[in-house]
Amino acid sequence: MSGASDNLSERLFSRTEYQPETSTISYQGARGEVNEPLAPYIDGAHLPSFYRLQKRAFWRWQGTDSIEIEATLARIAAGRGLRSSARWLDTVSDYKRGNWIFEWSQLGSAQLQQGMALSGAEPEQARLAFLAAARYFALASYPHLKGDTLGLQAQRLANQAYRRAGQLQPVPLKELKVPFHGKWVQGYLHLPRLDKPSPLVIVSGSLDSIQLDFQRFYQDYLAPAGIAMLTVDMPGVGYSAHWPLVQDSSRLHQAVLDYVPKIPWVDERRVALLGVRMGGNVVGRLAFLAPFKLRTVVSIAGAGHRYFTEHPRFMQTPPMLRDTIANRLGVCSNDWERLFYRCQEFSLKTQGLLRSRTTVPILSIGHKRDFICPEQDTQALADASRGGKALVLDKLPLFDVYGVALRQARDWLLAHF
Repeated sequence: MSGASDNLSERLFSRTEYQPETSTISYQGARGEVNEPLAPYIDGAHLPSFYRLQKRAFWRWQGTDSIEIEATLARIAAGRGLRSSARWLDTVSDYKRGNWIFEWSQLGSAQLQQGMALSGAEPEQARLAFLAAARYFALASYPHLKGDTLGLQAQRLANQAYRRAGQLQPVPLKELKVPFHGKWVQGYLHLPRLDKPSPLVIVSGSLDSIQLDFQRFYQDYLAPAGIAMLTVDMPGVGYSAHWPLVQDSSRLHQAVLDYVPKIPWVDERRVALLGVRMGGNVVGRLAFLAPFKLRTVVSIAGAGHRYFTEHPRFMQTPPMLRDTIANRLGVCSNDWERLFYRCQEFSLKTQGLLRSRTTVPILSIGHKRDFICPEQDTQALADASRGGKALVLDKLPLFDVYGVALRQARDWLLAHF
C-alpha cells in the first residue's frame, strides 16, 4: 500500500488517547475462553479464530476481490499489536497494522484517492473506484456497532464514497429523509429512469448490514428490470442508529411506506418490500400490518419464529452476532440467557401474525441448513399468505446461493408488479 494512502488514512480518522476495540463495545469485562458450538450459516462461515463472522462469499459477491480479502485477513492475523482477546485474531486494539479497521481503511483510502483523481476525465472509472472505497470502508466498520468510534468514522467515509459514486450513475442517487418522531429515517433511492414513475421495492438487511450492501442487487437485478430501490437501515444501525430495536420492529419501515405517495419518481400503486435476516422479519410483519399498501413481500432467510423461541438454537448464537443484537437493543450482551426471554417478542408467531393469513403474496426464501431461518419457518411464512411461495435452497458453494436467491426475488417482483 502506498505511503500516500497511509497518510490519508491517518488524516481521515481522528485520534484520541483511547478508542475502544470493536469486540469490547457490547460486552462488559473480559470474555471467557468458552468454546461456543458452531452455528451453521447460509451467509458465511463462523471461524473460531475471528470475532467477526467471515462472510467471504458475500463480500466477493459484492465485488470485493478475493485475493485482496485473503491478503487483508492475513495481515490482520499476523498483526503484532496487543489484542483485546487472545482468542480472536481481529481484535488488535491500537489503530495500526493488524487492526481490522486500519487494514480495511487503508484500502478504502487508496480507492477514494483514485476516485477523486479520475472524477474529471474518467467518470465511470471514478464511480467504480468510489464504490470500491465504499465497500472497503464498510468492511472496516463491520459489524457497525454503536459506540465503536473508529468503526463509525469508517462508516461515515463509506457513505461519503457511496454518495460520490451515486452522483456518477446514469440516474444520480437520491437521498430521502422521512420525518419520524422529530427525527429522520434516511434512505438511498436508486432510480432506473426519471421520465415516468417506476415500481419500487423497499429493501432492508440484517442487523449487521448497512444500506450500501445492496448496491449490486440494484445494479445487476433491479435496474435492468426497471425497478427502483429504496434502502432503509434496521433500527439501531446505520442512519437508523438513534432508534433502538423494539417489539414494534417495523415502525420505521411503516413510516417510510406511508411516505411513498410523496415520492414523485415512483408508482405508489406498485410497492414491494424485501428483507434479509431481521429485515425479513420486518417485511413479513408489514405484510400483515399494511396489506393494502403492498403488492408483494420477499423475505430472504428471515428470522421469523424458531430462532427467538427455541432456547438451544438461540444459545448457538456466535459472540459477534450476540453483540450485534444486544447493541441494537441498547443493552450489553453479557447475560445472553436473559436476552433470550427478551427476544421472544420478535417471533411473528408469538405476535399472533402467523396464526392468520395475509392477502399479500410472500416469497419466503431459506436454506435447509440455516439455524436462524430453518426450513419450517421458511415454509410457515409462505403458508401464511395467499399466493405465497417457499423456496428452500440446499446448494453449495455459498457464492452461488446469493445469485439464485436474488434472481428468484427479481422474477417474483416482476410477476407481481
